[in-house]
Amino acid sequence: AESTAAPAADEPLSAQCPSCGLHEIVPVHLHQRADGSWHQHVGRGAPPSGSVTIDTCPVCFGAWFDRGELDTLGDGEIDRTLVERGQARASERPCPRGHGSMSEILCPEVISTPIDRCDHCGGLWLDGEERRRLAAASTREGQGTARERLARRGVIWAVQLLTHLPVEVENPARGTPWVVYTLLAGYLLFFVAELQGIVFYRDWAVVAGAVVRETSSVHTLFTHQFLHGSWIHLLGNGYFVYIFGDNIEHLFGRLRFIALVVGGGLAGGLTHVLLTRATATPMIGASGAIAAVMAAYLWSFPKTKLFQTIPFLLIQVKIPAWIYLVVWLGLQFVMGFFTTEFEMAWFSHIGGFAFGLAMTPLVLRGRRRRVAREVRVPAPRFAAAR
Repeated sequence: AESTAAPAADEPLSAQCPSCGLHEIVPVHLHQRADGSWHQHVGRGAPPSGSVTIDTCPVCFGAWFDRGELDTLGDGEIDRTLVERGQARASERPCPRGHGSMSEILCPEVISTPIDRCDHCGGLWLDGEERRRLAAASTREGQGTARERLARRGVIWAVQLLTHLPVEVENPARGTPWVVYTLLAGYLLFFVAELQGIVFYRDWAVVAGAVVRETSSVHTLFTHQFLHGSWIHLLGNGYFVYIFGDNIEHLFGRLRFIALVVGGGLAGGLTHVLLTRATATPMIGASGAIAAVMAAYLWSFPKTKLFQTIPFLLIQVKIPAWIYLVVWLGLQFVMGFFTTEFEMAWFSHIGGFAFGLAMTPLVLRGRRRRVAREVRVPAPRFAAAR
């Protein structure tokens, strides 16, 4: 039988994220510099003396603060007495230290959402948005001095003025995304092969009419995703593979991520064949595969913030990923069904996105059960397969 004895307050935790259930919570070491700003220790060596260690979920960014840790960080406006006096109600979330179910504490004077507290050890669980508001110094975005944070924001804004591409506010990948790097290298290799005349559109591109008429063209549903029409096409697709793909590769695992990418490309190509009116126009690009990755990101990281500039106004805004991706998907439907613009493979985007939406819940369900089996303190609602 597995032991569920609660660890001491100074022992490492082995607990499933009580919020999303998609990851074991992991330690993050924070140390304070002479100027009073907090920084995360990222080296392999021991953290500096006096560091504060909190335990966070790399997926939803929720965090566990043992008693006193939130006060030590000192950047939140939370008053411990308000938490102690707040109206309590039962919560289904377990204390990561194994003390059973926590309580939800209502503190409208502090924050509109309930805070989870363990009545036994006094620890607090803050969901991602609560953490950003009450413990900003524990997040990468909130670390450093005000001048350093402003400088980072300014660099991102300047780059976005030129590219109009989204930038993650905070969603660092854990580990090296080898499949993503391999895809990027492969896309570059095939593009160079195109320029050198080694591979040709006529052999690799999807032509909807040809696929319908000739079984010999079916292979192009797979091969088209490795070709790109220009450097801009290649760099744009490569950027989206990187910004969304590194986190999804970590969450899915390499084999499932490969299945997502290949399946999204096939689904995108098939949807294009079935719905496009440009039946004689060759279609190339990894857009269907990338759309599948974007759908997986929507399922997995809906509240992750993205920086985005508003065209013409030159204003940078910070929006949840779900807003960006839903607007993007809506644009694909409008352009695909209500315009005669055929230079973009709108239906390939829609097909790849649909594949990602269908596959991701299955992968996440299995991951939650797997995490529940591997930790000492699982979240009960995810632990059916223990």
